[in-house]
Amino acid sequence: MLAKRIQSKLESMIGVSAFRWKHLPDGVYVLNLHRIGDMTTSKLDPNVYSCSAENLHKHLSFLQECFTIISLAELNQLISTSPKPDKRYLLVTFDDGYKDNFELAYPILKSLNIPAVFFIATGLIENNELPWWDKVAYLIQRSHIQKIKLPGWEETVEFKTNPQIFIRLILNQIKRCAAPIGEQIKELEDFVGMPSPYPDAEFMSWDDVIKLSNNGMDIGAHSHSHDILAKLSDDQMLFELSHSKAILEEKLGKPVKAFSYPVGSKNTYNDCVIEALKDNGYEIAFNFHPGVNVNLAKNRYDLCRFPIEYMMDDEALKKMLTYAKRI
Repeated sequence: MLAKRIQSKLESMIGVSAFRWKHLPDGVYVLNLHRIGDMTTSKLDPNVYSCSAENLHKHLSFLQECFTIISLAELNQLISTSPKPDKRYLLVTFDDGYKDNFELAYPILKSLNIPAVFFIATGLIENNELPWWDKVAYLIQRSHIQKIKLPGWEETVEFKTNPQIFIRLILNQIKRCAAPIGEQIKELEDFVGMPSPYPDAEFMSWDDVIKLSNNGMDIGAHSHSHDILAKLSDDQMLFELSHSKAILEEKLGKPVKAFSYPVGSKNTYNDCVIEALKDNGYEIAFNFHPGVNVNLAKNRYDLCRFPIEYMMDDEALKKMLTYAKRI
């Protein structure tokens, strides 16, 4: 990793980075975003914020000049007809279904005439209960703990200088732990002392989701309860895939064929999940790993996405895309 950073810095200094950006390889580049807004004012998980509304507009305006931006239907057509992409395509995706996606991101997308895919965790829509990651962030931000190690965790997490990083490291331990997430949340509540009732969640309504679908945006499934699929029993996993699809299709009145894996790292889904996606009528699925999608048909249930980070500027975005692997 250090060697790659040094290589990148040297290439930037001598102009190689600019050359590589100008000659980006053909492929499908997929962006992944979550929340849009000001993370510094949130009582919930700051790590879920991808960028401000202002920076979203900047990023998309910049990328619109460099890529052919496509819809989900156009991506499916590419998979069916093109063994390898013949130009640089870009697909924009959002996960979870937060309210700011509708209030802030959607107007920007419409103003730029850019289609996007919104992957919805159906159990979160019109549900006032916080999802587990927001509960963790709320508890930690209102406590004064300096370190923590719950039963089953591999290591102790210590606070150093940045509360956002402290929360992220705690979330990472929860994801890695074999214990059910609900059980770990209860342990965390006991450890820090429950400071007060949780605030309401901040997700879209079904009217919002339907408006997106009726106005040029694509909707995909992101499970029902946003559990880590590889941790579930077969029956629980099948429920997450089938129930979310059934709810979306009933609400939208159209088929739902796309899925994004909750959390999306390699240890959160497996071959059993992919086979279940196929059996349930899904045609395409996305992970949370950066990479340029080249072998579309082969990897149609394991397509890569580039995460947009909160402090990224256009130069950082260019560097991420320029040095990515072709998958």
